This record gives sequence, structure tokens and C-alpha cells, in this order.
Amino acid sequence: MNTRTIMIQTAGHALISFVSILLLPFLTLYMYDRLEENLALATLIIGIQPLTEILFTLLMGGWIDRFGRRPVLLGSLLFQLTAMIGFIMAADVWAFAVCAFINGLGRFVYIPAARAQISETVPPEKQTQTFALLQTGANIGALAGPFAGAALFSRHPPLLFGLMAVLTAVYAFIVWRWLPESRADGHTKKSDPGTISYKNLTFLACAMLPISLFHAQMETNWPVYLKETIEHYLWTFSVLETISTLTFICFEVLLVRWTESWQRLRVIQAGWLFYTAAAFGFACSPHFFGFIVSQLLFCFGAILTLNPMQTFISSIAPEAHKGRYFAWFGLHWDFSRSAGPFAGGLFLSHFGGGWLFSTLGVLLILGGVLQTKNLTTSARSPSSRKAG
Repeated sequence: MNTRTIMIQTAGHALISFVSILLLPFLTLYMYDRLEENLALATLIIGIQPLTEILFTLLMGGWIDRFGRRPVLLGSLLFQLTAMIGFIMAADVWAFAVCAFINGLGRFVYIPAARAQISETVPPEKQTQTFALLQTGANIGALAGPFAGAALFSRHPPLLFGLMAVLTAVYAFIVWRWLPESRADGHTKKSDPGTISYKNLTFLACAMLPISLFHAQMETNWPVYLKETIEHYLWTFSVLETISTLTFICFEVLLVRWTESWQRLRVIQAGWLFYTAAAFGFACSPHFFGFIVSQLLFCFGAILTLNPMQTFISSIAPEAHKGRYFAWFGLHWDFSRSAGPFAGGLFLSHFGGGWLFSTLGVLLILGGVLQTKNLTTSARSPSSRKAG
């Protein structure tokens, strides 16, 4: 197990998360001001990044495994750096659109390549803990993002994008200078995509849609629901977000270690139950204490489900296509974040937050049952046993 790789990736996840937390809300506000307060146009441009990630994953996912992990990660960071510099100088809608496209072009390979490197570097029995450690780093980065972003944005918005560019450049230098290559030859030969079966992988990704839809609502429509439910909604939102982030930081690795002796399927099923309880809690307990309990259930659900699922994908992915498998599986996040906020917003405005989260709870029940079936089928398939 390469400790240097894990340390660099953990720090990198913190930096990337910090930049992401800075980028999304403050870029929306920045474009809202620069585009003469046209919110529809600003949000449309924001959607270019996840749509770009979907498109290039479907059309060019094989490039993730074509070269070594370090060159792919470095190229991803250079694309993101170019986008950050472009946002500083952008003044019209087309410039913002091009920068969002470039950023999506860089982002679509980063997470799959990073996870594939962990899969190739860390022994299977330690992978779930390692994925949890990476996510802890990401949450540490997310904790400081809103405060730094608000301070810089209120002072001079271009400073915000300048900071993101500097941090991305520093991380790119670290990757170039110190990140080891996880492949002996540094690259793989091009293979025939037709020889790879994505049937089970597609079913696994589709079953995850209720979870990623739940996250998409928490990232976008959740504050609106709070505004309609609680008087001091901004204070409540800040407290709940802080509790959520601190829970992930303090318990992500500990909870994974505590459940490592359990059967993986049982851990994932427990996570689905926590998610479902959280959704119905948000729907049926519209008061401060109920929201705290639901937020904690949401965090525990994420810890128990998302980390073991990454390890499972690592176990079924062929050695030559680990990056593509992680990219294909991760498409459910891009689909949910592209369409979920708009669909959830319509549902919220017509039926209310209680019905929105109750519907999510029903979808989570169905998704949990389907995922249990998919995991059992995938684990028993001959190709999966061979890959693992």
C-alpha cells in the first residue's frame, strides 16, 4: 500500500472539494451580476459542466484507462486551471459557457482516475477505509469553503477565482512532482469496448439514482424547503450544514472501521435504511430537532452506502478498465445533478416539501430493494468473480 499516494489524494480531495464549494454558488452569483441579473441564463450555464461530464464519459470514457493515472490526473487539473483563469476574464455568456465546458472536460476524468488509482494501490480489505479517508479530506475542504468564498466574493469576486486557480496549480505541481504512477507500464493498450459487459454496472448505477436525487435536493431545494417551514431558516440551514460536515469529518472513518467485519451487502442495506428514514424524517418532522435527527441519519446513510459501493465497483472492474467502470458508475451523480434540481423545484412548488421528501423516501425503498438484487447478481456473476 503506497502511503504517499493516499496522502496526496486525501489532500487533493480536500483542495478539489474546497474549490468546488467555492465555484458553484459564487459562480452563479457572479454570472447573475455580470449577465444583467438573468438567473435562468446563469443556471443554464451552470448545467453545462455536468452535461459535459455525462457526454464525455459516454463517448470518451476509455481515455481514462488509455494512459497512466498520473498523466490523466495532471491533464484534468490543467483543464480545470484553464477554466478558473477563464472565469476571471469572462465577460459575456459565450465566454462563461466555454469555461464551464472546459471545466467539465477536466472534471469528468478526475474522480474515476483517482478512484482507479486507489483500487490499484490499496489492498481490497483496506479500500473502504481509504475511500472513507478521501471523503473525510473532501469534507474538511468543504468546511472552510463557504466562509472563504463569502469573504473574497464580497471584497472582489475575481479574487475568488484567482484563489481557485492558485490552489489548482499547486495541486497540479504536487501531482506532477510527487504522485507515484500506479501502473507498471504507465499505460494500457486500447481495447475493444464491445468485449466489455456494462449490463450489471448500468443496473447498479441506475439503482443509485434515488440516492443521488436525494443529494441533489439537499444541495439545491433543501434551503427553499427550510425557508417555507422555519422562521429563522438561514440560521437553521447554517447549523444543519455545520453538523453534517462535522459528522462526516468525525465519523466517516470510524464508522467504516466499526462495520468492516460486517458483510458488505448488510452494510449497504443499512445505509439505504438510514437514507430512507432521513427522507421521511425531513418530510414528517418539520421542526428544528427533527431536522437535526434527519440530517444525522442522512450522514450515516451516506457513510454506510457510498464507501462500500466504491469498493464493490473496484472488485468487479477488470484491471484494464477500472477508470471507465468508476466513470460509468458515477454517471448517476451527473444525471441527478443535471435534472434533479429542476424537477425537485417543480415538485416543491406544486406539492410542497413534505411530498417531495416523502416521494424520495418511496424511491429510496424501491432503490434499496433493486440494489440488493443487483449486488447479489453482480457478486455471483462469473465475470465479476474473475474481475474481483
